[in-house]
Amino acid sequence: MISRGFATIDFETSGLAPSSGARALEIAVVHSDPDGVVTGRWDTLIAGDGSVGRSDIHRISRSTLEHAPSFADIAPQLLELLSGRVIVAHNAGFDLRFLAAELELIGYRPWPAPAALCTQRLARTYLPGSRRSLAHLCEVFGIELEGAHRASVDALATAELLECYLANTADRSGFDALLDRAAARPLAPLPAPLRAQGGRWHPREDAAASAWPAFAP
Repeated sequence: MISRGFATIDFETSGLAPSSGARALEIAVVHSDPDGVVTGRWDTLIAGDGSVGRSDIHRISRSTLEHAPSFADIAPQLLELLSGRVIVAHNAGFDLRFLAAELELIGYRPWPAPAALCTQRLARTYLPGSRRSLAHLCEVFGIELEGAHRASVDALATAELLECYLANTADRSGFDALLDRAAARPLAPLPAPLRAQGGRWHPREDAAASAWPAFAP
């Protein structure tokens, strides 16, 4: 049974656009209930094509990715975490492009347009005229953002920003309609051979360890 709610995501990547060959290096997913209260958190490094791009920004090196799973390894659990939920991100277009590109590379088609929210765009409603960077919005709402440009940190801060938006929303009918739409349109499962690959998520905390952490949705 699908639980109505939000799945906030954040990617760290080797570049700015999949169309230029950039790949995902890390992803975090944060679950929230319909009120925006956080109910679960997951994250993992991702081994791409060996390129890491701006390590000075995301602090991911080739050695950090030594034991990281491929995107194909994490895709079954990732789709399970996203399915039936509204996908949320700060600058959602960026994260959704990488999500779609990585899924396409492993042969997941078609990629339906998901029910999604962008906390950066929503800032026009909740803080009109303000700067819309995640750091600035977190400062305004008193949300901790220690260690930015780490997927787990940015995804949690974005989820907490969404909770602040919801707490300041008198009429939630638009949010409820989106939640209903997402729950009614769960994502199609991966083909059986890809589903069999799942189970190996590797957070940064385990980057120096050789054992694979268990996935626990």
